[in-house]
Order: sequence, then C-alpha cells, then structure tokens
Amino acid sequence: MSSKIITINETVKLMELFSSGHNMLNDFGFGNTWDIGTSRQMEFPYMWATIQPSNIELNNNKSQIPAMNYTIIFADKINDNENPNNINGEGSNNGQEIISDTFQYAQDFVQYVLTTWGQFGLMILDSPTITPIFDDTTDKVNGWALDVTFRLKHYNCVLPI
Repeated sequence: MSSKIITINETVKLMELFSSGHNMLNDFGFGNTWDIGTSRQMEFPYMWATIQPSNIELNNNKSQIPAMNYTIIFADKINDNENPNNINGEGSNNGQEIISDTFQYAQDFVQYVLTTWGQFGLMILDSPTITPIFDDTTDKVNGWALDVTFRLKHYNCVLPI
C-alpha cells in the first residue's frame, strides 16, 4: 500500500485490522450510524466508523492532498440488570465501566494510527476530539465517538479527457 494512492476502502480496511487485532473489541462496521446492527446484531464491544464531510487541500503547485474526516465509535452494551449498587447515574449499572474501557480503546486506536499508519503515508491532522455516547435506543450502549481527520497520500495523475 505504501507506493500508491490510499483510498477510503484502504483506510476502512486498516481500521478493521485494528479492531480484529484488539483483544477487547469483538466487532467492526462501517457506514451510517443508523445502519449499526440493522443487518445483524453487533457483537459487543464494537468499533464503528462513519465518514464525515472531508476536504481536498489544493496546493499552489497544482497538487492535491485529501483529508478524510471520520467519526469512529467505540461502544459496549449497558447491563440491564437490576441496580446492584442502589445508586443513581452511571454507577448504577456497568455504564461507568463502559465509559472507562471504551475511552481506552479510542486511545489505543489513536496510538495505533500514530505508530503504524505512517508507513502507508497516512497521518492524523490536528488533535482528535472525543465525545461521550449515552444511547437509549434498543441496543442501549455507552461509549465514545472519536472525530479524527486523516491526511491521505495521493499521487497526482493525469487522466485522459
């Protein structure tokens, strides 16, 4: 992959490789967030990537550098058992544990990108932002949404018109 254009498909494959190699993550998906668990139940905890509006930086020398924005979700299922601690908030179930654990998975991913993706000409632009997720849909998950921008390698080519 290091001597060619890096595509969206290849970045998704690299994310999937991280997920499958991580000792705590059990599933991976890519697409709109409303697709999570629609064709089959996700195995928890999971990693889900969705692409966001991105840009192509144009340089004065007529070259272009794509910068792809992704939101990457790390989530786990909330335990629906009776409140074992007789307290309110995230400590009333496994929600606090999930927030703690999934934050670590997000940090693991950032470190993985920083240490391994450079060989493919990929890098993180700026500092990623991370937002907690408290989902009360049927899945009932907690976790984090990591917003990150990857600068992709691109070789300019001339296409016949």
